[in-house]
Amino acid sequence: MIETILVAHDGSPAAETTLPAAVLLARLFSVPVVLVRVLETMRPFYDPRHGEVIWLSEDEPRLEIPPEELFAAQLSILRERGITAVAVVRLGKPADELVKEARAWPAPVLVLGSHGRGGVGRAVIGSVTDRVVRTASCPVLVVRAGGPALERIEHVLVPLDGSPRAERALPYAIALAERAGARLTLARVAETHRELLLEWRGRPIAPATQERLAAIEEEAAHYLDAIRERIPAGIRVQLLQLSGDPKRQLVAAVARERTDLVVLTTRGKGGLERWLLGSVTERLLTATRVPLFIVPSTEESEVHQAE
Repeated sequence: MIETILVAHDGSPAAETTLPAAVLLARLFSVPVVLVRVLETMRPFYDPRHGEVIWLSEDEPRLEIPPEELFAAQLSILRERGITAVAVVRLGKPADELVKEARAWPAPVLVLGSHGRGGVGRAVIGSVTDRVVRTASCPVLVVRAGGPALERIEHVLVPLDGSPRAERALPYAIALAERAGARLTLARVAETHRELLLEWRGRPIAPATQERLAAIEEEAAHYLDAIRERIPAGIRVQLLQLSGDPKRQLVAAVARERTDLVVLTTRGKGGLERWLLGSVTERLLTATRVPLFIVPSTEESEVHQAE
């Protein structure tokens, strides 16, 4: 399922937050780490060999910078911990090159750092992270700058909405929990807020609405019970049923339950109600500092899981 850990590293201090996560995953799955640096064209770059700033272009002969030199410190850290590690340097647009590089390695997980800059959408999590998560065919682990280092996993939370797409996160969540000896929480939010919005504020809830709310919550409970039956014996499983707005409820649950890692897919119900960058995932990225392990809900992702 996971055979390679690719770490996107742009040389900034914020990118160092990805290393503990890479070490942890490499140890859990006994796989190598590949450090990837993408140098953007028409951008200034400090050449440590010549002690000068150069403008990168495809014709620049000094681009033949040995990856071992750029990643000397990081490779040393990884190898001292007994992890097989290599480094590669690519030239081009960071998001496109990272996605392309991931396709060249077997069953990869791409580890990215992300930071907030205010505003909404892409500006919140960074345009590179945004595009990589949207287009990558492999899982992407997003580690927030300023958040806790992912040095251990004791609690994994999986948000589910009842759709097959959301359930594609389960194989990865199970594997992570099993190898780390972590508790696995299956969370389902009964979206009762939609029904309540139909009622007049301050007026008693109509009997018909109460029946619909009860039916929604009952369906969510039955669903979680059915999913629990699919979890291998030996994994500690907790069912977490919530009611209301999924975004608000899950953000609160992540903090309340002391979650180390959230595993979820890029899309939820029907593929049209996008979780990614517009709903649950965006809210978790912007309102929490917990790392997110994001599994693509594409046909190609099914191939990776089957392998």
